[in-house]
Amino acid sequence: MNKTLQSVQDIVQQTADAIAAVIHLDVEVADTSFVRIAGTGTYHKDLGCVMEGRRVYEDVVQRGRMIIIEHPGQHPLCATCPLMASCPEKLEIAMPIVSGTQVLGILGLISFTDKQTAYFEENRAWVIQFIGKMAELIAGNVQAAAPAESASLADLERDAIRDALARVGKCTGRAAKAAKLLGISRATMYRKIQEYKIKIP
Repeated sequence: MNKTLQSVQDIVQQTADAIAAVIHLDVEVADTSFVRIAGTGTYHKDLGCVMEGRRVYEDVVQRGRMIIIEHPGQHPLCATCPLMASCPEKLEIAMPIVSGTQVLGILGLISFTDKQTAYFEENRAWVIQFIGKMAELIAGNVQAAAPAESASLADLERDAIRDALARVGKCTGRAAKAAKLLGISRATMYRKIQEYKIKIP
């Protein structure tokens, strides 16, 4: 496959920004050469650079499966990392971006604060499921070399709203509770529900 994450870098960055807004963790995306294609927060300034501490991502590329590092600096994979003694991360989740049998890159979620870590722990299953879908979305954009950025972001936003509504269950005021979960206003939530024609049973 000649298509790479670089070929859809703008879409990947916008997707990373949207993921970070939904799940309240920092996001980075690297290709299999460990060049940072997209990043939020601290990692946004290093786009286009080869990652220095990449031992975890190397393992994800080799094995083609997700890994969660709950105590950076103490995990066996951290032992050979040049940043082990000075790692600022409190938690890392690395998900392979896969097309068929080929790993195209890594979607990483990073916590730098206790608050971010607590959010992940409280929402672990949903966050893992969500980033799996986002890795599939990125892979699909690479396959199609999709020029339509807005369609991809609309799909991401629609899925996030549906997931949030599902998480709050069929309780009274579920749209308002889902809005709070996503960190958006009730008015925005209702507008988006109408815009995407999302049915609330």
